[in-house]
Amino acid sequence: MTELALPAGTLENALTAFNNGADAVYFGLKDFSARKGAGNFSEEDLSKIRRYALDKNKKIYITINTLIDDEDLPRLFDALSLVAKYGCDGVITQDLGVANLIKKNFPSLPLHASTQLAVHTISGVKELQSLGFERAVLSRELNLEEIKKIRVACPDIELKVFIHGALCYGFSGLCMASHLKTGRSANEGACAQICRTYFKDVDSGRMVYPFSLEDMEAGEYVKELQRIGIDSLKIEGRLKGNEYVAATAKYYRALLDGKKGEDLIHAVRTSFQRKSGPGYLESTGPGHRMITTGAYTGHLGDYIGRISYVTNHSIEIDTYENIKNRDGLMVLLETKNGMPEPYKFAAKVLYRGRDYVEVALDSSVMVEEGMAVYMISDSSLNQKTPSTDLPLSKEAIDITVSIENDGICINGTLYNAMIEEARSDSFVEAFEKVFKQTGEAPFSIGSLKIENNSKFNAPFIRGSELKAIRREAYSAIEIVEKEKPVFTISTEKKVDITLPARTLIQGKRAPWKTEPTLVDGYNYITIPPVTYEEEKLFAEVEEIAKTTPNIRIGLNNIGHVLFAKQHPEYEYFADIYLYLSNREAAELLVSECPNFIGGYLWIERKEYSEPWPITPTVVNGFQPPLFISRACYRHDGLGLDCRGCSRHHTFTLEQNGEYYEALVDNCQTIIRKKK
Repeated sequence: MTELALPAGTLENALTAFNNGADAVYFGLKDFSARKGAGNFSEEDLSKIRRYALDKNKKIYITINTLIDDEDLPRLFDALSLVAKYGCDGVITQDLGVANLIKKNFPSLPLHASTQLAVHTISGVKELQSLGFERAVLSRELNLEEIKKIRVACPDIELKVFIHGALCYGFSGLCMASHLKTGRSANEGACAQICRTYFKDVDSGRMVYPFSLEDMEAGEYVKELQRIGIDSLKIEGRLKGNEYVAATAKYYRALLDGKKGEDLIHAVRTSFQRKSGPGYLESTGPGHRMITTGAYTGHLGDYIGRISYVTNHSIEIDTYENIKNRDGLMVLLETKNGMPEPYKFAAKVLYRGRDYVEVALDSSVMVEEGMAVYMISDSSLNQKTPSTDLPLSKEAIDITVSIENDGICINGTLYNAMIEEARSDSFVEAFEKVFKQTGEAPFSIGSLKIENNSKFNAPFIRGSELKAIRREAYSAIEIVEKEKPVFTISTEKKVDITLPARTLIQGKRAPWKTEPTLVDGYNYITIPPVTYEEEKLFAEVEEIAKTTPNIRIGLNNIGHVLFAKQHPEYEYFADIYLYLSNREAAELLVSECPNFIGGYLWIERKEYSEPWPITPTVVNGFQPPLFISRACYRHDGLGLDCRGCSRHHTFTLEQNGEYYEALVDNCQTIIRKKK
């Protein structure tokens, strides 16, 4: 079954999602959440939603998906201890240090890789599986065919795909715009949304919003994702309200259940939506449909018709939509600088015809016949806030269920039962549903493992007998107070190498370069963090490495670690996009990557706290790009036709007296400050 996962900025959001068809919710705690502006969950909220999810056979995922400094590791450890106390179905993380801490101290917590890890290749997914991740959230920049290839090549790890909500201009996890322009880091959950602001295209003199991407609305594409075996579908929006959560849950639940969603999409669009489309699922390569919003970057709502007649106190709207008093309407007014200005007003219906509606409008508003009208709120869709007066969760313990030929073994104790061959192969879900229900037992479920050691391919046991075994087993389990793990620093220095200044090994149009650069007797190359032809790229790197003495290879993506494992004869270092934000991340790479000689400290930091297993090289004097994007500045940003394009361009932009370059190569864009 393909899971539908909804965002939950608050406990109310989570309950609303579940009440409207979500199989799972994901949310952050008060710390270490990539959505600092969301309400996020307290310990009491976590306790309540865990109990509720177990009782209702739903799932909860906790996002600890920011980068962590060394001095914050003890606080992170406390947060993970709290999560382990109640249990969850997955911890979604970007920071390899978080993964390392979980592997060492909290092995019952399933690891899920955040989209911020920029996982977009087969090697990336396979390396995550090697590291113990149970699920990878793929980058939003992949098209449908690329997703299919990863699914076929990686059948034994769960895959999650983004289907609805805001799209970032910068590639997942690689955006530096907010940090460089405001000091607010997107990798710490404080993105300033530079991509939604306007720039001047110097060559044409136009004021443009070239980096504001449309919202994603996958629609019917979810059926294809379901068909190819994607395990989970993700809706974005932890900063949005209950109306949005309810509407998107209902809509995509209907589609996944094989129903039509035409009557539900209106609620989705009026709850919150910019200009929308299927995003990168279909839009990659020359001639693709433009995926930018244009000059209006805010909530556009649902297009409902056009103005057909204007009087001094009202307008007539050609529409079949049922406009009601107090519905929120909007028109986009033209201004002198060419930028649309939204005029929003509450509907006051004066007359209703068969295919038009007359509504009151202030005579001072300069509207014209033919203007588009949008509904930005529907007065009939106010969502009732669910009660959060819920029972608290119990202490979580781990349960292992082993299906044998003559019975079921639960945490080492065998209970006799009649096992048969099932008529379907979905036995794991059936067993999970029963054993996750703890009833009156004095504990909840931390992790639940179902193992089939029987002679049956799909073992089956009657539901009444299975529940009786569960009751007997759970009443016999004694709660043994676990010794609480204690945060300790056990890292020892293993490598003490200083890398060259990062400016010495950068390319002319990109911060990476596969042509060797000789510095102090060593040849340095850096693998690009983004590639859509992975096998070809790795073959080129291997050929260069074979013919280049004293080579050191910079890794910029988790998928590159798999390449290093396959070629242990070379030396490797963590380049600027394989973030070394703390000693735990460094420790994981030292243990996993052969001939790992060091790396650059997370580029947004100039200091770190010893001890580290390596000596991280601080990056000074180097200016990274603001954006690395799969959207083409020339086509998506400026609206230029792809016909006759040379596929290599340089544009100049200006904002508030600062100048930037847009470097377009083969439909990929790098935005950097102009030198």
